[in-house]
Amino acid sequence: MRSSTIAATALLALTLVGCSDVEDAAKGAASDAACSVANRTMDEAGTQAKQAVSDLGADPAAAKRELTALRDGLKTLEGQVDGETGGKVTEARKALDRLVTQADAAREGSPVDDQAVEDAQADLDTAIEDFTELC
Repeated sequence: MRSSTIAATALLALTLVGCSDVEDAAKGAASDAACSVANRTMDEAGTQAKQAVSDLGADPAAAKRELTALRDGLKTLEGQVDGETGGKVTEARKALDRLVTQADAAREGSPVDDQAVEDAQADLDTAIEDFTELC
């Protein structure tokens, strides 16, 4: 009787370890999938921001709309990632905030601060690269 109890306990322990491994694998797969989606979102934000910035002088209202949409998309992503990766999303969103400010100023007829645009674009690119390395 005692040996069957020990055998049953050992079997239960092995089963629980197996469940834990399956659970860990599922969490890992979900995390990988989330990173993949987040990476695509960040890459698209960078690509589309470059296009919007190139249109800043010709159509500042359209550039502002595009940059605002990208910024708002990253705000949503901010709520879904945390830790260091979340910090990189925040950095990218803040860079887009600065680009929106420049687009808004251009839309109102003020000259674009080319240095501010370059700095914000560089910060956005850096945040995206860092995010990609982390995730």
